[in-house]
Amino acid sequence: MTKKFNLAQARKLLPNRNHTDNKTAGGKSLIIAGSQGFFGAAVLAATAASRVGAGYVTLMTDQKKFSSIAHPDFLTLDFKKNILFDTYSSVAIGPGLGQSAQALTLLKKIIKSKPAKTVLDADALNLLAQIQIKTLPSTWILTPHEGELARLLKTTSEVIKKNRLQALRQAQVKFKCVVLLKGHKTLVANTKHEIYEIQSGNVSLAKAGTGDVLTGIIAGLLAQGLNPTEAACLGSFLHGKISDNWLKRKNDVLSLIASDLLIEIPNTLANLRSKKS
Repeated sequence: MTKKFNLAQARKLLPNRNHTDNKTAGGKSLIIAGSQGFFGAAVLAATAASRVGAGYVTLMTDQKKFSSIAHPDFLTLDFKKNILFDTYSSVAIGPGLGQSAQALTLLKKIIKSKPAKTVLDADALNLLAQIQIKTLPSTWILTPHEGELARLLKTTSEVIKKNRLQALRQAQVKFKCVVLLKGHKTLVANTKHEIYEIQSGNVSLAKAGTGDVLTGIIAGLLAQGLNPTEAACLGSFLHGKISDNWLKRKNDVLSLIASDLLIEIPNTLANLRSKKS
């Protein structure tokens, strides 16, 4: 049975801060993203993680080609840096990463080390479809759109589109983790075989980069202590709510771009917390 994830549930899950908290209360989020020509995706994801409250955000990318001076809101590490992934509260990999040998090596390292709260998106999903992985840790989240899910399930996007619910269940059974299927009526399936339909969002989100923002939002929520199901549902709801508010303000459905989502996160969080919707 599919459950509805609505405004009331979203409000209950919003992270809080005590007056005595410092940045460690927001946790540490590692975003592994970006490659030549696709650094924008990395910036979108890392900024989103910070915007929703992660205390520390580190972007692992190609430091030789990425300008950290132009983006002072997060730390940067080079792809070649050896780190302990499990020292981070959350890890996200994929936005703008590319499908190079180096990217595949990074993904395999993460799969081997199994950091507790990890989000796989975009190129990480396409790379995952190329390797033989039977299951993933139950605390991981996959965030495919229909095309990416088709590659993971060795089928076509047309098949996925015809029965999104069945495809979602199949993916969750296959990978044994949380799966978030983006698109019209976003769906989230967890390891308890519960399925949530997110009650926000519209077609204005059908634009390059919006999924990168969603990945960052989820990673930021995970870093603050939400469990994978909570982070996937709240992140999707918040993402969709921004797009709903965009249209309510009489903006055209064609006009929303990914960076607009980042700008609107603070006001949307404040409205949710103050019950102004």
